[in-house]
Amino acid sequence: MIDTQLIMLEGLPSTGKTTNARFIHIQLERNEINAKWIHEVAMPHPVLFFDEAGFTHDEYDKFIKAYPAAADILNNAAVFRESTVGIHLPEIEWHSIDEIGEEAYQALLKYDVWNFPLEKYKIFALEKWAQFAEKALKKRDEIYIIDSAIFQFQIFTFLFKNRPYEELQKFIGWIIDIILPLNPCLIYLYRDSAEATIDYLEKDRGASYLDYIWNRDKAQPYYIGKAPGAKSFKQFLRDYASMADMLFESFDANKLSLDISDGNWICHEDEMLSFLDINRIPNPDALPQDGVYANEALGYVIKVDGLSFIDPTGQTRKLHPKSQNEFYVDWLPTVLQFEDEKIIISGSQISERWTTTGMVYKKMITIPIPQ
Repeated sequence: MIDTQLIMLEGLPSTGKTTNARFIHIQLERNEINAKWIHEVAMPHPVLFFDEAGFTHDEYDKFIKAYPAAADILNNAAVFRESTVGIHLPEIEWHSIDEIGEEAYQALLKYDVWNFPLEKYKIFALEKWAQFAEKALKKRDEIYIIDSAIFQFQIFTFLFKNRPYEELQKFIGWIIDIILPLNPCLIYLYRDSAEATIDYLEKDRGASYLDYIWNRDKAQPYYIGKAPGAKSFKQFLRDYASMADMLFESFDANKLSLDISDGNWICHEDEMLSFLDINRIPNPDALPQDGVYANEALGYVIKVDGLSFIDPTGQTRKLHPKSQNEFYVDWLPTVLQFEDEKIIISGSQISERWTTTGMVYKKMITIPIPQ
């Protein structure tokens, strides 16, 4: 394989970043290469900020003094960096909110990094990337796959604030300097025009999805003075595409661009494998144990039917055999491990609680109803 510790996938929404990150992860492992896929909403995410409270060291000390009863729990949950501190909010909400109290939790929410001014965000983000790179360099035998991190998250962050492209490019240049020791490589997925991807996104997820995204973000400075609804979000995607194209051209490291307009994914998978210099290894011949599995404590249910299953959110997903009793989940870094009439969740966790590593789902025994 090429000499890299970091494979990054980028492109507009609905260009296949997540799907192909999963594909690359599976193929690396089948080639006996130690790999870890960091999903866009991995929990907690090592370089991005989804539901994370952020403090300077001084702010954190003051917070602990204001809520001393929460000190032990927060100190155990906190990630300390050079001058900043991060606390993943869902972990507190799910496991410790009763212990720290509602007042302290509501106070934590006021430090959500998502709401930080841009200059403060830059400091927190660069420290997070630096900590990730430092840890990765200590595991030289492990390769990381990461999607939507170096372009997408940063473009959203800067474009929302109406900041110029030059400022964004400079900031991403700082990130690249941090990760250069990992010999990063970049795979950029695109269609022949931004309009083609916007049309695909609308058909794939529905017009209501575009309205939903606009409504979610309409308070951002970018949308002030613009027409309401999906029309403005489409313009946002055009501006996003322009910035992403320029960032790819300026990316001074090993990179591959793939025009996916024809939808020939077998061909594009082969191009990625050739770029990475690894072989395609097919699925092993294995099937999971069909049935309905439940985690009664949280009320979650998984339904398995061959290489397809319905997750606790009601979404149907494909399974890819990893071994005779382990199955990769499509689009997620989660693995379902079948043993002794139960499923054990392994792999990596995302922000959906049902994916928690180590969670057990027991097979339900159904009794036929007499006719």
